[in-house]
Amino acid sequence: RCTVVMPVYNEEEAIGDAIAEIRAHVLSLLPESEIVVVNDGSKDKTGEILDALVKEEPRVRVIHKKNGGHGSAVIAGADSASGEWLFIIDSDRQIPMEPFAALWHAVEKGADAAFGVRRQRNDPQVRLWLTAFIRYSLRVLFNVRLYDANVPYKLIPRALWRDARSLIPDSTLAPSLFLALILARRGVRIAEIEVPHRDRQTGVVSIRRWRLFRFCVLALMQLIRFRREIAK
Repeated sequence: RCTVVMPVYNEEEAIGDAIAEIRAHVLSLLPESEIVVVNDGSKDKTGEILDALVKEEPRVRVIHKKNGGHGSAVIAGADSASGEWLFIIDSDRQIPMEPFAALWHAVEKGADAAFGVRRQRNDPQVRLWLTAFIRYSLRVLFNVRLYDANVPYKLIPRALWRDARSLIPDSTLAPSLFLALILARRGVRIAEIEVPHRDRQTGVVSIRRWRLFRFCVLALMQLIRFRREIAK
């Protein structure tokens, strides 16, 4: 059984299609699974749409919370999951759900976890630079080599999330990145599987320009602080 964890913020145009895509490519493969959608204080009709979807699909569960950012939404969803596996994704549909089967087959064949890898990305140049900087920082600070550590397309056992949770503070801006780092340092066998990445069709990127730069600086400071903690 798998819990799909999906944070969402102001995605009224995309959320219905996002749920439908998960049902078609995840729940069809693992029918006893669930979808946990964390509505991070959306200001549009996302919450209303989700509440209506719950009535149609009992495998969808919605958590409504005050806006606290993407990181807090991911943590809230993962903490509330009930499945043996967690599939952590974004709601913008830039990575399609079809490759989920490849990730699932990888763990069936013996991988401890499976991450998507975006080798070709349809994102602004600044986000591509950010990914390259993260890759370099993980190598320098932690000797960890993951091509796309912060990808919002991770399949992991919930037991590994519980083990790593004590090292991921509630204030962590990028818990998915911290999770990847912790698993890699512990020698977890991670299958890295290339996934397509399409243009964003709806909504707007919630972190841009100066806010994105500030986010990156704060996230790097958290990584450096984490390195000091594990070195003690």
